[in-house]
Amino acid sequence: MMKPEGTVRQVVFPAVPGGEGTLRALVAEAKADAKAYKDRVRTVLTSSYTSYYRRMLPKLLAAIEFKCNNTAYRPVMDALDLLQRYADIPNTTRHYDVSENIPIKGVVPDGWLEAVVDADGIIERASYELCAIVSLKDALRRREIYVADARRWRNPEEDLPTDFEENRDVHYETLRQPLDAGVFIETLKEAMRAAMAACGEAVRKNASGGTRVKTHRGEPRWHIPDLGKQVVPENLRALHTEVAARWGIIDLMDFLKESDFVTDFTDAFTTVATREATPREVIRKRLLLVLYALGTNVGVKRVADGGRHGESEAALRATRHLFVNRDNLRNAISTLVNATLKMRDPLWWGNGTACASDSKKFGSWSSNLMTEYHARYGGPGVMIYWHVDRKSVCVYSQLRSCNASEVAAMMEGVLRHCTDASIDRQYTDSHGQSLPGFAFAHLLGFKLLPRIKRIAHQKLVKADPDDQVPSCLTGMVADKPIDWEIIAQQYDQMVKYATALRLGTAEAEQVLRRFTRGGPKHPTYKAIEELGKAVKSVFVAEYVASEALRREIHEGLQVVENWNSANTDLFYGSAGTIPGSDKEHQEVSMLCLHLLQSALVFINTLLVQSVLKDPAWQQKMTDADKRGLSPLFWSNANLYGTIDIDMGRRLDLGLTA
Repeated sequence: MMKPEGTVRQVVFPAVPGGEGTLRALVAEAKADAKAYKDRVRTVLTSSYTSYYRRMLPKLLAAIEFKCNNTAYRPVMDALDLLQRYADIPNTTRHYDVSENIPIKGVVPDGWLEAVVDADGIIERASYELCAIVSLKDALRRREIYVADARRWRNPEEDLPTDFEENRDVHYETLRQPLDAGVFIETLKEAMRAAMAACGEAVRKNASGGTRVKTHRGEPRWHIPDLGKQVVPENLRALHTEVAARWGIIDLMDFLKESDFVTDFTDAFTTVATREATPREVIRKRLLLVLYALGTNVGVKRVADGGRHGESEAALRATRHLFVNRDNLRNAISTLVNATLKMRDPLWWGNGTACASDSKKFGSWSSNLMTEYHARYGGPGVMIYWHVDRKSVCVYSQLRSCNASEVAAMMEGVLRHCTDASIDRQYTDSHGQSLPGFAFAHLLGFKLLPRIKRIAHQKLVKADPDDQVPSCLTGMVADKPIDWEIIAQQYDQMVKYATALRLGTAEAEQVLRRFTRGGPKHPTYKAIEELGKAVKSVFVAEYVASEALRREIHEGLQVVENWNSANTDLFYGSAGTIPGSDKEHQEVSMLCLHLLQSALVFINTLLVQSVLKDPAWQQKMTDADKRGLSPLFWSNANLYGTIDIDMGRRLDLGLTA
């Protein structure tokens, strides 16, 4: 018989043969097995280190100068000094001299103590060196220890803008943040109170069947009803059919060629040589062939051998090496994206200022140093992080390793997209948000709107301890309030870091790494964490209260998922595996795919607008049709077959001078 209200001793113990003794024996066995496993891990790591990597350690430590400005990490610096003093002593000397003052706390984890320190208190060298290296790695990730004269791992104080003190007013005004920390805090408090009140009102009104608080296994949780799947408007299918009927099935190469005829994006490709001897029209044709070869991943050789265009493989490869690089591709993409934004009719596409971001795994060569094994998707590869607006225009793309921070990628895309798009709302999946992400988004002036996986477990936070909580939100408000004092103390420093991100003097990933959890917390991180809690509380309250916001986030993320689907169909060569043995080759492939897919969106935008000029079609289009209208469709595109390019043939795009 089920007894959910009974205690473990009353219900569970009698049901087990042997009672409590059996359960205690099982727990002891599990702990013993865990200890044996940890001992095995320590043995294997120490053996691997002493067999291979230990020979290089003294040379690396002698070549790199480490520095530290934080006294909390002084033990790690003392450990490095110890390792350097013993660098010339043979490894056959297994232990340190008993007279040495060897730092243990802050260097050796508790689980390694028995492997490092024996019963007589003597320190074993190899195990201690391994612990010191791991502690150094963690400190470097948090930038509390830095490398002198380095660029990426330099002194974190060098990341901050040097003119901040002289131009404080200008930087605050650019971020649209008040100079007074008190005003900043009071504004945020009011937003928290208003959001909590609106959330309470929504829960109270919908207690019968909508959003409400339910108890699950003794724990209160949000119960948010499923939005349900929306029906694809039939007029959109008819619209795609009409586009195909008017212009036929268009070769993918023609999408790229026609986009260049309208925007002249190939003018962004300048040679790395001292001069151009070949006529520009010939270069233009060859560039389009090369961009197609790389954007579809079929390769230059296949394009040269499989088409009727009259260009040899040698000529195409020369064009690839002289003209196609990351900077030129970024400039070409910016030209094409800006032209798309300018050509769009606001009547059909709106004036979008929202953007969604997500990553997609691509296979890659194992010889590339960017390649990593992906724990979730399996297999070696890299991640491409896309930023796509709500009407399928991709404003930025990034090549990332599989374990890179998606929060950092999200911020980099918002700040570095270099297009005319204005982003004030950013949709992400669960991995694209964190407390520092919410905090920096608020400081940088855009709203972070994630689809959090465990939203049912999220808690609201009170602005002040004595604030009243609506009775319908009982159990869904955290007991600990926001520490506004530390936010006020570190307000100027937080704005300084936000300014560094905006100006590009610091990389988002490096800033976030400095604020990584674990170890002694940086005081600015504590303030950023508290600010993130406050901003996240406002978001959770709005998310719970507003069905429109939930639907907006899901729709935005569906757009970027559709973009990822197009990646699979367009980047079909070599089963979608990104070629190249270095990062530069991989980025070129990524950017060519970005350019090719943007050309598809650009031409489809013009074709759809040409159809919608017809008054009959204007009367057909409903609000639901406008909501689902997207130029990212490829039912009218011929993706495969013979590769041909006719520079004298044009499509009638319905453009006027």
